[in-house]
Amino acid sequence: MSYFGKGLVTKRYFVQAVIWSPPTTMRGRLSRMKRYCSAFVTPLLVCMFLWPAGCATRMSTNIASPFSGERPAGPTANQHVAEVLAAISERNAKVENSPEWRNAAYDRFMIRNFSSLDEQDYGRYASYLDNGEVYIIVHPAYYTFFRDDSLFPDPPGSGSAENAMDRFLSEGSYSSRSRLIKAQEKQLRDFLEYMSTDHKLVILVLPHDYRDYPAYKFRKGKDEFMRFINEVTNESDSVLYLFSKRPNRGSLSEREKRKLLRFLYTIKAKEVLLGGGYVGRCLEDFYKDIEQYFKEDSICLVPEITAISPNDIGSGAASDMLNPDGTINVKTLSESIRKNIVGNQDVVPRIKNLSPPYAGQ
Repeated sequence: MSYFGKGLVTKRYFVQAVIWSPPTTMRGRLSRMKRYCSAFVTPLLVCMFLWPAGCATRMSTNIASPFSGERPAGPTANQHVAEVLAAISERNAKVENSPEWRNAAYDRFMIRNFSSLDEQDYGRYASYLDNGEVYIIVHPAYYTFFRDDSLFPDPPGSGSAENAMDRFLSEGSYSSRSRLIKAQEKQLRDFLEYMSTDHKLVILVLPHDYRDYPAYKFRKGKDEFMRFINEVTNESDSVLYLFSKRPNRGSLSEREKRKLLRFLYTIKAKEVLLGGGYVGRCLEDFYKDIEQYFKEDSICLVPEITAISPNDIGSGAASDMLNPDGTINVKTLSESIRKNIVGNQDVVPRIKNLSPPYAGQ
């Protein structure tokens, strides 16, 4: 069967229908040829034109475990992952699916502002460390809310049942770069959902004054970025947020940096694991801010929850970083960051992966 598909015509009979048709005038044959080309060849040419960039693909918006392997190995770990995912699904269906909750999600952040913490409260957050690790996410979902030109906001005053991230992920993609950035955005979204539900310590560095930032697509309507943060952090006590010094840079103000360092020393974090966007940009700003205060092996970049700017990567490299099922090829991505193949970073931080296959690389 030819590319045209079952139930239409085979390649052989398509040729026969055009060339060995009953005798007609030359004009009639040309007319018949034109009709067949219009019906079958034109769609083929369109597909061939789009072929190098890939067919239109849509990514599932279902929440998945951010780990590609068991952590630790064994049935107990698998059962725990299943329980966390079930709790996320239940909350999404019973709490966040209500119009009342969605309206409230646009009004305020439902997690604790780091700046409001008293130093006497620092110690209790040590119980949320993930085997001594704290996750710091710089400018989460930056592409979706501050860069993507194809994502159009809802009319002012509306509050769609489907959030902006899900709408973005469900759109078709024709290029490997688009598929990669969506895979990265989804992986980080799922990570935040999972870790906040599992009560692991996560600190979000959000863009300063993002509501007035010209690149923010929803500045004239409902605050979809706020809603997104509320949806993925699940009102968890283990998640904190603070703001970067500027909306398009990852550095902190001196006051916030000193306070964050005191916090990390107080809770005795063994490792600071970084994610967010972008490699060689805002992430590098933040890394340079704090690297001098930690041992070299105690601050790491986590590729699975890190985004690369589409401007810093070619289509071929983006394709290499994707698995056939559209998920991130963690090994290739890790090696590319380590070898400084992607991004334009001046420093190359130590890499640490979420799952055992590439742990410690």
